[in-house]
Amino acid sequence: MECFSYFSFDSEKPINPGFSNCYEKISENGLEISRKFQKKWQQYTGETYMSSDNASPVRYSIPDISALRKDGYYPIDMHLHTTHSDGIFRIPDLIPYAKKLGIGVAITDHNEISGVLQAVSEKRDILVIPGIELETQEGPHILLYFYTSGDLADFFHDFTRERNRETPGLLQNLSVSDCLSLAESYDCLRIAAHPFGYYGINRGILKCVLKNMLPGVLDHIDGIEVICGGMVTGLNRKAMRYAAHHPMMYTGGSDAHILSDVGSVVTGVRADTVDEFLDGIASRKNVVMGRSSGCIHKGATAGVIAWSFIPYTVSRLSAHYSVYNHHTSRLFQRYQSRVSSFFLPKREEKMQSEERREEP
Repeated sequence: MECFSYFSFDSEKPINPGFSNCYEKISENGLEISRKFQKKWQQYTGETYMSSDNASPVRYSIPDISALRKDGYYPIDMHLHTTHSDGIFRIPDLIPYAKKLGIGVAITDHNEISGVLQAVSEKRDILVIPGIELETQEGPHILLYFYTSGDLADFFHDFTRERNRETPGLLQNLSVSDCLSLAESYDCLRIAAHPFGYYGINRGILKCVLKNMLPGVLDHIDGIEVICGGMVTGLNRKAMRYAAHHPMMYTGGSDAHILSDVGSVVTGVRADTVDEFLDGIASRKNVVMGRSSGCIHKGATAGVIAWSFIPYTVSRLSAHYSVYNHHTSRLFQRYQSRVSSFFLPKREEKMQSEERREEP
């Protein structure tokens, strides 16, 4: 029997009972799903049923890690944040938790690499992808995945230098084009994080493209994040539909800020090394499995992110004050120097005149 499913190891996808006007045709070859049903299903969910010998690589459901492993895939959560940025779990807690789940991790802290460097340097039994999530001036976030931690460190050095160029001592976010231009010099994958996110703010590249912002940006990204655990279902479906109609790379990750969210979305590749894993994504031989986190998890994550902004805001204000104080001090010294240079000659002239009068 020919069955229709997302993966060869999952052939029991339930049919949505809401499509009562759709029908099934039974043939000598077994069950077939009508074209009419397929079209309506895709319009409703953004998913496509395909035969088991040409299965769709994306499935919007709770990851079945054991099934992925059995089918030869190494599952990795490609998007998460630790205490090195705005997450609340530490590297020593993350690694054993991921190992217990049977997955690897790509640590993608915001504008920071100290967490992933710590993870790479420690003894571990899981794959760790060197990564970072860049914040930009226009709003969208960009995920970068590197083949080596050395390349990531070199990129981060250049990235920090450019952020520090305009206002020394006060790091500024770079534009999307500047971030992508810097990344072009390195062997890495450039992925648009939560491409249609979020409601009310521009945190996704494709959302900005729809607003006629960022002209030409699609020529400089390698792919998009088709499932992000932090996004609502509708926006994830939208990203899935976009990827289905464009020949580009696709990844998925939980966007976890709390430990229990890790592994809720995974990307799978038949690989044993970081090189093989990223090459698998680059050649679009990967699968993605996962779904949006629940309301409780979203609420908890929002609280974590909001709380993390307190020390972040304090440090930013402190940095602003330090830079402002430094600039003010320099301006005052300059002013003092100019005033002194203006009055000093006149003062000396006056003193010399008084001395001449006092001479007999």
